[in-house]
Amino acid sequence: MDKKTVLTGLAVLAVVVLAAGFRFYDIKDYPPGLFPDEAANGEDVRLILNGDVRPFYPRGNGREALFFFLEAASIKLFGIGVWQLHIVSAAVGVLTVLAVYFATRVWFGRLSGLLAAGMLATNHWHVTMSRTGFRAILIPLFIALFTAFVGYTIRAVKRGSTMPNSKFQIPNKLQNTKSKSHTRRSITMSYVYAALAGAAFAGGFYTYIAYRVMAGVVLGVVLLMLLAALHPKIGWPHLVRYWQQLAIGCIAAAIVLAPLAGYFVMHPDAFVGRAGQVSVFNGELQNEYGGGTLVGTILYSTRETLAAFFIGAGDLNWRHNVPGYPLLNPLVGALFLLGLAWAINGTVMVFYKIVRGREIHLGMIFPYLLLIIAGMLAPVITTAEGMPHGLRSIGLLFPIFMLAGTAGSVIIYWLKLKVKQEAWRAAGRGAMAGLLILGLLYDGALYFMIARNDADAYYAYRGDLTTVAQFLNDRRRDYPNEPRPYLVLDKFSLQTVHFLTSVAAHEHTVGDEVHPDEAQHKWVQIDPATSHLWQLAPGEIMVFTQSTIFDADRYAKQHTDVELLESTTNRWGQEIMRVYKGVGQEKVNGDGSLDA
Repeated sequence: MDKKTVLTGLAVLAVVVLAAGFRFYDIKDYPPGLFPDEAANGEDVRLILNGDVRPFYPRGNGREALFFFLEAASIKLFGIGVWQLHIVSAAVGVLTVLAVYFATRVWFGRLSGLLAAGMLATNHWHVTMSRTGFRAILIPLFIALFTAFVGYTIRAVKRGSTMPNSKFQIPNKLQNTKSKSHTRRSITMSYVYAALAGAAFAGGFYTYIAYRVMAGVVLGVVLLMLLAALHPKIGWPHLVRYWQQLAIGCIAAAIVLAPLAGYFVMHPDAFVGRAGQVSVFNGELQNEYGGGTLVGTILYSTRETLAAFFIGAGDLNWRHNVPGYPLLNPLVGALFLLGLAWAINGTVMVFYKIVRGREIHLGMIFPYLLLIIAGMLAPVITTAEGMPHGLRSIGLLFPIFMLAGTAGSVIIYWLKLKVKQEAWRAAGRGAMAGLLILGLLYDGALYFMIARNDADAYYAYRGDLTTVAQFLNDRRRDYPNEPRPYLVLDKFSLQTVHFLTSVAAHEHTVGDEVHPDEAQHKWVQIDPATSHLWQLAPGEIMVFTQSTIFDADRYAKQHTDVELLESTTNRWGQEIMRVYKGVGQEKVNGDGSLDA
């Protein structure tokens, strides 16, 4: 093993450790709670642990199941809780950083891979998503895995067709033996990589609805290669060279995709999901954001989406981003734009080669990346609700950082070639290293100093519901024979409390349907809108959360036969839970004693 390989291995290890530190540090305390959508995932995890295994679950307009199986493993090992779900996203985030390194390296070299992975390791957008329990975090991982395995398949086939360079002469007999052994090993690995590429491509469909555009991306690449094949000087060299690997990849993809495809055949309505509710074609959203027109709504979505990466306040949702800051730090943003220009130039060269009748081969990586960018932008700019939306945009992470890392390495190599004086070259390398360190500090400060210490971020994750759930669990344990507390909370937010206090797994409920395990609940839900009409009997208690403190104030004004049992505040002094107890009217018994 040469020195360069050892140094590269150490650098990759350092990047992975850095990524893990950003994603796992203090994860038991921040994020402080589970947003109801995260808790809904946990409800399906309970079904999985109860033996109800499916590729797709209908709760919440329908959700792909792969992420839930990973969360089920965590819950099985560590029990029900908040951080038990968040560590799954964190682990996926770390694996994504590693996958981005290999995907970038196989196409553009070691330095490009290290820069891409290093910048992604600390990016506050990806760190935020890596510490939030949403299944969309899997999209960049599967795109990176697919891209990497395709690249390694191509490299293995090329190596299998030629004898590796040797620094010394080998006798002809031994040379032939080594050549045959090398060829067999490379071809065998090409089959393995092809199967993994097919599995990764199909596996992505179990992640999040936005991944489906990858089918269009691959189709676009195929159509471009068919266009090249029409030229009489080009023909079908790629099909001749890779048909075996292509067949193996397609078989692997079909096997992996079969359960999900079968589910959608049986449940065709589940295929669309929530897309229609947030689409730019929704008339209500057109009136709200686009002046009542489709074109105006699309322009609004496009403007908000593109600006969020480079300027302005970015996504204002604390669960997707650090509000007030773009999704990319200035260095990554600038390098990505340079990389994008390079990819556009590379795509133009691909078309030029097709026209001239020259084989395109590895140059297809450029139109492939542009197709990913266009494809992953499509589901974002065709929605209008909650824009800009860092969650729906997450599929863009891979091409952004792959191109940014490659642009950085091109700059470094350019300095090496063009700048003759070593002092100036060293200064250039030092400046690049300094910018990377500043980016690390910038992103780290945004997440761990700003987001982690903001009261709005605490509420965005519904940290109050974690406190309320703990209170209800303790209450049932300490007072098992007392009436169940009344909980004043809306049904959407109730998902978090139900997951953290539930004793039974069951299918999702719709509208006013009764929970199948309602008799086992540790609480009785009260609609906030009518909570002030509820009369507490002596000894009964009513629990209000941070979102219903207004209702608690109204209740206290209208009911004098209650006493404040408990009031809890967070570290910003905000009241996050208030508990009232019914005391009733005292009366005198015949023996003169008091009876409540």
